[in-house]
Amino acid sequence: MASADNWKRAQPHDPFWEEQREGMTEAHVAPLNELILGLGAAKGGLRLPFAAPWHGGIDAPALVVLNDAGEPREETTFMCVRSPDRAADRQRHLMTEFNIDPGDLCHWNGYPWPRKDPKRKLTPRQSLEGGQALMQVMGLMVDLKMLLLLGRMAQDAADAVLPDLRSAYPELRIVRSLHPLGAKRTVDRDEQKRVWSDIAARLGETRQVARNHCLP
Repeated sequence: MASADNWKRAQPHDPFWEEQREGMTEAHVAPLNELILGLGAAKGGLRLPFAAPWHGGIDAPALVVLNDAGEPREETTFMCVRSPDRAADRQRHLMTEFNIDPGDLCHWNGYPWPRKDPKRKLTPRQSLEGGQALMQVMGLMVDLKMLLLLGRMAQDAADAVLPDLRSAYPELRIVRSLHPLGAKRTVDRDEQKRVWSDIAARLGETRQVARNHCLP
């Protein structure tokens, strides 16, 4: 597991991001980043955040789906909990509190393309586009056990393709919860922690099963 000392937020010019850029073609993230380039090209060359090799990529047992890619930006960014923003901070704190390894998670967005109005709800068309892209990502995952839909846009995208998703992944555990920044009241924060505690427990079970399969 990554040392907690290395979980601090990384500012734009932190050497950590150069390490992520150098690792973009590693086997566990290369298929995702190829898909991301294709999705961006299909929208006229939009820049999408890439999959960070610090996380588990296609080998992760859990796919974390957030809302969207935010506003269009020129700099290369990554879907990573070390990003210097409040949502990443909150998720990083939850992962640290419940001892969740960064390699257990792969990140995605319900609507993966940047939007000029990221605070608006997704239109039905955007939800469907996001859901179709989500299905493409899930098709790359090696041993997906959990789909974490964190926020309304993530849930709307999944719901737009839910019959196909359920048919393709009948045993997949789907968790619906608040966006990392959605817990504004004490009761919401308590519920958010309950959900993440359950996520951690199930990821622990997944690791134990994998270890048992490796025993002679």
